[in-house]
Amino acid sequence: MGCRGFAFPPMFFLLGMFWFLPPASAQTTNRIGKFSGTCQTETLGREFITSYMKDCGNSHQFELQITGYFAFTSVSVFISNYLFHRARLENKTMVNQGEMVQVRLPESVGVEGSATFSNVVLVKADKDISVVSVSNKHVSPETTVLYPVSSLGNEYYVVTPSTEPLDSYPEFSVITYQEPNSMEIHVKGKLHYLTQVHSTDSKLKFKLLSLQGIQLQGIEDLSGTRIVSEKPVAVLVGQVCFCNSTKCNHVFEQLLPVCSWGTTYIIPPLPWQKADEIVYITASQSTTVLYQRGEHQENVTLTGGSVHQLPVKPSIPVYISANVSIQVMFYSLGAAIPNSSHAFLMNVPDVASYCLMYSINNQEGFQNFALMVANTSETGAIILDNQRLRSVEWNQVRGTKYVWGMHTLGPAMRSHAVEHASSPFALLSVGTAAMDSYGIPGSCRKNVTFKCQTETQQIKEQLKMCKDVFQQGSTSEFCSFMNSTLVNLETMCAEDRAASLEEVARPFGSFLNSSILSIGGNESKREVASAVTLLLRSVELAALTAALRSPEKKTQNMTTEFMAIETLLVPAAGRCDEVFRLRGQNQTMDIHCNAVTRAATKDPWAVAFISYFTLDDIINTTFLKEGDLMADEKLRNFHLNSRVVSGAIGDGRPMNLSKPVNFTLCHRQAKKEEEEARCVHWKFISGKGTWAEDGCKILQTNSTHTICSCDHLSSFALLMGLTGVEESDPLTIITYVGLTFSLLCLLLAILTFLLCHSIRNVSTSLHLQLCLCLFLADMLFLTAVTRTRSRVVCAVIAGFLHYLFLACFTWMFLEGLHLFLTVRNLKVVNYTSVSRFKKRFMYPFGYGFPALVVAVSAAVKPGGYGTSKHCWLSLERGFHWSFLGPVCAIILINLTFFIVTLWILRDKLSSLNEDVSTVKDTRLLTFKAIAQLFILGCTWSLGVFQVGSAKMVMAYLFTIVNSLQGAFIFLVHCLLNRQVREEYRRWIKGTRKPSPTIQTFSSSVSTVTTGTKMVSWGEPSTSSP
Repeated sequence: MGCRGFAFPPMFFLLGMFWFLPPASAQTTNRIGKFSGTCQTETLGREFITSYMKDCGNSHQFELQITGYFAFTSVSVFISNYLFHRARLENKTMVNQGEMVQVRLPESVGVEGSATFSNVVLVKADKDISVVSVSNKHVSPETTVLYPVSSLGNEYYVVTPSTEPLDSYPEFSVITYQEPNSMEIHVKGKLHYLTQVHSTDSKLKFKLLSLQGIQLQGIEDLSGTRIVSEKPVAVLVGQVCFCNSTKCNHVFEQLLPVCSWGTTYIIPPLPWQKADEIVYITASQSTTVLYQRGEHQENVTLTGGSVHQLPVKPSIPVYISANVSIQVMFYSLGAAIPNSSHAFLMNVPDVASYCLMYSINNQEGFQNFALMVANTSETGAIILDNQRLRSVEWNQVRGTKYVWGMHTLGPAMRSHAVEHASSPFALLSVGTAAMDSYGIPGSCRKNVTFKCQTETQQIKEQLKMCKDVFQQGSTSEFCSFMNSTLVNLETMCAEDRAASLEEVARPFGSFLNSSILSIGGNESKREVASAVTLLLRSVELAALTAALRSPEKKTQNMTTEFMAIETLLVPAAGRCDEVFRLRGQNQTMDIHCNAVTRAATKDPWAVAFISYFTLDDIINTTFLKEGDLMADEKLRNFHLNSRVVSGAIGDGRPMNLSKPVNFTLCHRQAKKEEEEARCVHWKFISGKGTWAEDGCKILQTNSTHTICSCDHLSSFALLMGLTGVEESDPLTIITYVGLTFSLLCLLLAILTFLLCHSIRNVSTSLHLQLCLCLFLADMLFLTAVTRTRSRVVCAVIAGFLHYLFLACFTWMFLEGLHLFLTVRNLKVVNYTSVSRFKKRFMYPFGYGFPALVVAVSAAVKPGGYGTSKHCWLSLERGFHWSFLGPVCAIILINLTFFIVTLWILRDKLSSLNEDVSTVKDTRLLTFKAIAQLFILGCTWSLGVFQVGSAKMVMAYLFTIVNSLQGAFIFLVHCLLNRQVREEYRRWIKGTRKPSPTIQTFSSSVSTVTTGTKMVSWGEPSTSSP
């Protein structure tokens, strides 16, 4: 039955009009349009054509809203065969990823009446974009999504809203692209062209040149009019000055070709509408349409070319299905005052064309909404602008597995990205304002994946800066670097094929040699920080993409001269207890299989670990200054001592980790004992690159490796430097002067205890041993602590210092024990003699215990004595606790002794009538011993507080009090002792005979310290000679 051209026999033509007009898919031999049946309509493309209709409004504003999905997308807007002020109108602009720009067009571009016109607006871009056409006429703005020329078709059916007023009429435009085109229009209704009126069954033939169009206006409803062309065309339909519920409204919409129609549709209700709406259902061939509005199911039989108007009640979704493809358009009638809104016409997407990703634009000054239709079980995984949608009330669509919901967007003009990882859904962008409203389907992003976007606020700022540079025709090495990096990422992500890690590492690795990363000077730091941040992010995204696109490979790894990458594909199974380890040269990353908090999905997820071989040198020399470190305590002489590594998971979006991730970083240089390691991650804040510690901590470190644990994924490195107080001349002077003075005081104390016979007893013997040990320790420290040239000599010096300082604390412990036994001797009958304690335990324990500790420490870790700067204990593996441990234990035991002593010496002993001088003397010894404990113990504890902002203050206090320990001991045990002062006075006067008072006191003290006491509560005590 094939026929050539449109020279149908009369009877065939009448039969076709009576039964059905043959669909495009059946006309395989027709010269005008050789159709293939079905086609995919995209909303993203690189070339678009459109036109604008004038109506009865007093003012007209035409504009294009262009949304970019790739960085530095160049866009040109032309108006063909159109001169503006005797010059061809051409507007060139640039749009970045996630950005929407507005291009205003002159009012004269509008087409008025029925005519052939050349005012075709042509939009061209070097990368994929989406375009929304906006026609603002008086108070009746109207929008439509423009479909790229690659999605245009050869067959269309016109839908125009019916109208009653005489000054309102339907219209449509047909636009060709770059080649001459022939078309036929099979009229349904009544229209006029030029001076003629054409009614139903009329057939109009037109031949148009490239970038030319024809606009036809109807006298009555033109719905069902068929347009068939030899080559693809764009068709726009509209209604001029429609005046039903509101003032003069203009509506228009670009039609979808027949080949892209579907069989199943769901129409969610508008959130603000109070009156009935209309849905237009168009059939290209005979079919039965089933539709359900709430609980009510109905069906209607349509013939080819017929258009059915279906009223829609407010707040009730509509489900429509047919056994062949149909076109469904939603027509909002608007609302009258007081809830005045504008009428609009909108294509409804069929269920088969639902997408995983969309882009929609807010309209400025409107209350904007996102209307969604999604699978009932998948609503919780819809993401808006990288944030999971929450607080959406979902309502069931009866007769389907779908639900519909609404999310309120902000009033500011901006672009939004909405996606679901695995379940396609529908998205409509609608909005209302005073006497205004609009509705357009979301732009489906089939060829652009969100995981390949780098839309951070900081990167956007740099993209905007480079956009201005390019638009001014200037050149910038930094902008060229960003463009090359993003083009490489976008190319890889846009290609729907498996990719290897070699394809990731090869081009990105070459960027590490870019001169932009080695520019010096403060002016370039912002650019270098931006370039490094973009490069790190791009490699992560590309590696994840390569892993996800090769599901047959569970693991992939490769190494180049610039980086090492390993990826892992993890099945989306249930919970597990496995820990995955990824390697990159000598660095590793350990991540638990349940570390990612994510929605249930059937899709696997990927993990990527990247180790960079040269990036630490670039960042270290370019960025690291003390002011760049985000830490409470600044490091000195710091440097990066590991390679920079990156960890990424999922599809590249930020994800919360339910369990920390551990990184094992190999030191590039052996860690020095006095150095402190810090796990840091790269941050880009306000155009400045910084290393920050937040979220990371060290689990373990030694001279060759450090294990870091972090609660997030980013780019990490190991920072090392000095955190202790930097040596300074004032501290050195205080040390030498203080120790010299202490040595003099200790020498005087030693001579006092040796030569003053009247005070000799167990207590003075203990004081003497303590002073001897401290004198030798201070002398050795003052003269030999910095002699690090010979490692063996330095180790011996450190060992002796360890022994002597431990001996000081050991004798202090014996003083506390002796005092405790003395007090108990006041209370307990026939208690063991203190003199026996002296002979049996004092000297063996005082010098033997520290010797034992030093011997065990040297045997366990021989290399623990001596460091590169001082002959003291090493900080490696906690070796310094061989000194701090016994010291802390002695301090705690002595505190216990003193508390018990004070308890015994409280009120009951002070109430005794006899031996009052003995009790007082014992109390004096107790308080002196406590003072000595604080002199030796608490002064060392000041070193623990040398952190944070008070570090320098504590360092000076530590140096002063420790260097003056000998002076404090001389003050407490000699100058504050009345007997000693009397002896000093006699020595000065040359008198040797002691006074009777002093003799009595000495006898009393001797009795206290050596005699055996018998104390009975309530009775006077006695002593044995």
